[in-house]
Amino acid sequence: MLSLDHAIVLVRDLDPAAAAYRRLGFSLTARGYHEGLGTANHTIMFERTYLELLAVVASGPGSARWTQILERREGLAGVAYATRDARATAATLRSRGIAVPDVIDFSRPVAIPEGTVDARFSVAHLPADVTPSLPAFFCEQRTPEAVWRPEWQRHPNSAFHLAGLTVAHRHPDAVAPAYERLLGRAAVHPHPGGIAVDLRGTRLWVVHPDFAAARLDAPPPDIEEDGTPIGLSVLVRRLGAVRETLAANGIPAQPFGTRSLLVGPTWTHGVHLEFLAA
Repeated sequence: MLSLDHAIVLVRDLDPAAAAYRRLGFSLTARGYHEGLGTANHTIMFERTYLELLAVVASGPGSARWTQILERREGLAGVAYATRDARATAATLRSRGIAVPDVIDFSRPVAIPEGTVDARFSVAHLPADVTPSLPAFFCEQRTPEAVWRPEWQRHPNSAFHLAGLTVAHRHPDAVAPAYERLLGRAAVHPHPGGIAVDLRGTRLWVVHPDFAAARLDAPPPDIEEDGTPIGLSVLVRRLGAVRETLAANGIPAQPFGTRSLLVGPTWTHGVHLEFLAA
């Protein structure tokens, strides 16, 4: 079963987005550039997963799918599934009849105390019919020691894990067969608002817009025909640290259940962001 490697928050301008997420209490890595892909990023590193703030800096084939999304909106725009061997995973999925394209190898320079090193990755994007509502690719981290560094995993808000992703879809049950095909039938479960997909430590919830509206105490979100990603849930060790950070930076939050706080998309570049106490 594939697990979650990271989630992508797509933004039009990386500098104000980085400033916004620092105000939310996250520590960000320095800006990185993906050679040959036309994109730049900051990452927010947790213990086993991470968030990526991603922007398009040059038009081209490598950034085309992100450019198309940005023409409509900012916000949660995709996920990367973790694999130890991208080419082996591609072969396995092709044997199931999934049309996986060729694996792409790329890198980005990373500044660490010892000097600049290249963080290297191997990825392949998954067809839209296999991951409906949430664009996805699988990613082999070929240099994890250049990505998960202890000094980048300490956050003023005490965040340490990406626990959940939420997608609004008018017919959640209709996407279940696609995720069963990709991840196995045991990974997909009924949920009061739709379905829940097990990503080995992270949950993907695909829920009806009316259910999302009731949970968010807001009008139903505007969604596209094939659904729209709307939310992220981040585990924190101390909810008090979140309250203190948000209050100090003038960011409003509302209680969201008995042990979480919710920050609206105005402050997050398009994401309903839940801080959930572990």
